Amino acid sequence: MKLFKIHINAEFLLMFMMSMMNMIFLHQYFLHTIDLEVGCFVSSFFDNLLACLIDVTFILLVSWLITLRRLRASLVITFVITLLWSFCNVFYARFFHQYLSWSSIGLAGNLSDPIVLDSMTAGFRHIDLYYLLAIILFCWIYFRSKHHDVKSKSLRTLFYIWLCGLLISLTVHCIYAFHPHIGVVYELEKTVFTPAKMDSMWPNWTVYHKGFFRKLFVDQLKRKSKIELTKEQEAAIEKEYSDHSQRITGRTAPNNIQNVIFILVESYLSVTSDLVVDGQEITPNLNKLKRDSNVYYNGHMIPNVSIGESSDGQLIYMAGLLPLHSEITVSKAKKNSIIGLPEQIKKAYPDLQSLTIIPTNPSLWDQQAMSDSYGFDKLYSMLDYQAEMKDNENGAFLTDQMIFRYASKKDESNKPPFFSLILTMSMHQPFNSFIEHGFHLTDKSLPQEYKNYLTNCHYTDIQIGKYLNDLKDKGLYDNSLIVIVSDHDAHPDYLGMDDKISREIPIYIVNGGMDNSNAWSGECNQLDVYTTILDILGIQSTWRGLGHTLLNKNYQNSVTGDIQEMSDWIIYSDYFSNRVIQ
Repeated sequence: MKLFKIHINAEFLLMFMMSMMNMIFLHQYFLHTIDLEVGCFVSSFFDNLLACLIDVTFILLVSWLITLRRLRASLVITFVITLLWSFCNVFYARFFHQYLSWSSIGLAGNLSDPIVLDSMTAGFRHIDLYYLLAIILFCWIYFRSKHHDVKSKSLRTLFYIWLCGLLISLTVHCIYAFHPHIGVVYELEKTVFTPAKMDSMWPNWTVYHKGFFRKLFVDQLKRKSKIELTKEQEAAIEKEYSDHSQRITGRTAPNNIQNVIFILVESYLSVTSDLVVDGQEITPNLNKLKRDSNVYYNGHMIPNVSIGESSDGQLIYMAGLLPLHSEITVSKAKKNSIIGLPEQIKKAYPDLQSLTIIPTNPSLWDQQAMSDSYGFDKLYSMLDYQAEMKDNENGAFLTDQMIFRYASKKDESNKPPFFSLILTMSMHQPFNSFIEHGFHLTDKSLPQEYKNYLTNCHYTDIQIGKYLNDLKDKGLYDNSLIVIVSDHDAHPDYLGMDDKISREIPIYIVNGGMDNSNAWSGECNQLDVYTTILDILGIQSTWRGLGHTLLNKNYQNSVTGDIQEMSDWIIYSDYFSNRVIQ
């Protein structure tokens, strides 16, 4: 009987379980508040429990070896690591809606930016008090255990826990052997041996089922930094982008168009268009554009961004590709060859000068590297503004008043033809405050966060209106193709308007010469903007992005699972690096 006697140290067991609770709290937070891409199975909770066991056990064993088999010290290290990891993932998810990945860890320096920190800390919830209570409880248990054995024999307790969890998980999986429609093999493939395609398309779902050890470490060992495409994959990509039936209608821009001005507005929702609150228009200047018969407007654009949010928006518009789902795209794309929009427009305007104006420092989200990849000649940042404008106002970023004032200054020195990309920032979250400019909303039926957002929208609208008037005064307005779009949506749940407003974003095209009666006015995608600009300008190019032109009244949806997969192939293989595409 002694052979089967189980020795359990209660305090050590509780300390181990508290590390487990850190991981379980993290995953259950994702399950209930963050999108897992697809629905869970009956066995999903047990898969996750097993994943937590693997992750915590791995950390514990490494700590045990480092501390020379001092289990008590190992449990402290394990608790601290799991607590910090859980905390960082939860707060990261409130901003990026995904688990931490290697790409996000590699760009961790960006998280120190004040605007990012403010946005993340503004997401504090009462449930986060768990972390404080967990620390207090763990410390109490730790001091109770200080006289107990710290040698390796106490690992028997952990072995029994792990064995029981493994048996329960495998037992639940075996239930699928009797499932009338699915079967055990298919379910085990999905939940335990997740195929690479699912892994890249459903990153949150795969982390929930596989855990961090298998997702971040084991999978990383199997993954190549650059994939090699098969002949079938290369043929599928070439066949797709060579099909111009949904990508070309014919040049519509007036012959006097020399310049392209692309205004990328932060977190701009279509719902603000024509919206009146307290008897006041939220976006009066953009509403004038919307009502202009010479302006193309579509308020039904679906955001195609992933965890890179703003940087993903830029990639979609400037490269005609979809972002990766499982990692921050710029971490890969910054090293790739890209057929960027500036390079394409140069085919029609050989003397084109191109520039980007951003409201942050050039290193944030690899702006400088991506600007170079897109083919821009010059990037101007907050640092250049401070050096040139002699402005005494210092902040975490340039306000929209500053950014458009700086853009106007650059317009004076730009010689046609030119292409300028202007990024705004004042409508960025958090929405716990607003920019004071004499505009106030008092409607008590609206959440304060939503009113703050609308107030900032009005502020940005004023700055855009002033900039457009400045272009008219300089004689640049009529001979410039002006595109105004949003980088991504403002998440309705951050505005207290979850399920009350749409996530659709707008697009305005000024001086495109388009016949709006023959253009598409229904639901479309960010991916279509790159293709549409090439179509408007009559750019001759085999590569026209993976989107479809909005000039086609018979538009067909451009974003499908196959297109996402092809875009992943292009980015992961650096497809354009060894190909000459006219």
